[in-house]
Amino acid sequence: MDTKALHKISYGLYVVGSRLDGKDAGCIVDAFIQSTSAPDPTVILCSIQQNQTNAAIKQTGEFSISVLGTDVDPFVIGNFGFQSGRDADKWAMVPRKRAGELPMLESAASYLRCKVTGMKELATHTVFFCDVVDAWQGEGEPLTYGAYQKDMKAKVAEAFQAHKNGDRVPEGGKMPKSADASSAEGKWVCSICGYVYNGATPFEQLPDDWKCPVCGQPKSVFVRK
Repeated sequence: MDTKALHKISYGLYVVGSRLDGKDAGCIVDAFIQSTSAPDPTVILCSIQQNQTNAAIKQTGEFSISVLGTDVDPFVIGNFGFQSGRDADKWAMVPRKRAGELPMLESAASYLRCKVTGMKELATHTVFFCDVVDAWQGEGEPLTYGAYQKDMKAKVAEAFQAHKNGDRVPEGGKMPKSADASSAEGKWVCSICGYVYNGATPFEQLPDDWKCPVCGQPKSVFVRK
């Protein structure tokens, strides 16, 4: 099966915000759709059962959605997608605001506040059926999942790796206008998370048990661009 065919399904990227035991929780999702528009809008969220955010939604019965825009800072995606809330306070690393107690990104294309009305457990995910109880316009155009796969995946891995290396965390939730990610042409790139290898040791000479520093996948998943 060529799973890259699924990248062409038209949907976006979103940051889910919720609360668990009085603390902010959140993650990146792509499996989020509008299910009805009348008489009242309803949506469906598919959430990984092992994620902390899944437990948060089940505890509070509500969550926020920040619709990511095309100008989102790549670090935002890495921050919410490449680490667990059990190990890091993701919301402390980005500008945020609130809808009631629910955290949301300070900058996004639009925002929704959702209340769970039902759920169904799948093998690895929970499907949440929800009412939209409030919504707000933001700024900019929404980022599609296809555009992320094509144009942003490597930038996200680079931004998150810079954070892990102790470099300054970007602020403002948007990509600085002067930012220009280096080309990955001729380099070894992780096919899972898009991390570009720039180490001093030639990639071919790395030990067989070397792993991607971002997603932890083995050397064998790297491809030469």
